[in-house]
Amino acid sequence: MNLSRLIYNETHHDSSIKLLPQASLAWNRVHECKGPSKIVFALWVAQKVKGVILWIDEAHNQKTLNPDGIYPYVNPAKFLFANIRRKEDILWCTEEAMRYAACPLIIVNISSFNPGLTPIRRINLAGGKTKENVMVVLLTSEEYEGVQGVETRWHMAPIHDDINLNRKWRLERLRARMAPPKFWSVSHHHKTGFQKI
Repeated sequence: MNLSRLIYNETHHDSSIKLLPQASLAWNRVHECKGPSKIVFALWVAQKVKGVILWIDEAHNQKTLNPDGIYPYVNPAKFLFANIRRKEDILWCTEEAMRYAACPLIIVNISSFNPGLTPIRRINLAGGKTKENVMVVLLTSEEYEGVQGVETRWHMAPIHDDINLNRKWRLERLRARMAPPKFWSVSHHHKTGFQKI
């Protein structure tokens, strides 16, 4: 894949992406999300960035994103998909994408394994050396404990409400280096986007 055709030269002065007033994700770091609504979390972060979004997935994963399903959140044309055959190559591909910084956001769906500390540290180091703002969001499985070395760990799950048909979720910050655990109830509207309720 020739990444030189992707041009991402928009350095943000903010040190993080702010999802909610007290919920943010630092640039040039690796973040993790798990839970039944982890893909919604990834789309929420994708709303906040400009440029192409690289979505790295395992080639054998039968669950793919439906363009009609993600359109209420993000334009499907912003995504570039990479399906990787070997687990070892998924993290290598992530590290190279972080080092090159062609895309501001790299979403990595790794539901079948829990990566070790060394590859995560390598990805973080690659992010620390780049001049552009880029971040990695790992979508992981509930079967495994949290990934070591991540900057923040999140959990997102739907709130089932029979009275109201609005989409609602519970967002929980399980771990962060610079902030305590906390949770929020959020909703999404096609005009206003995600907001705290």
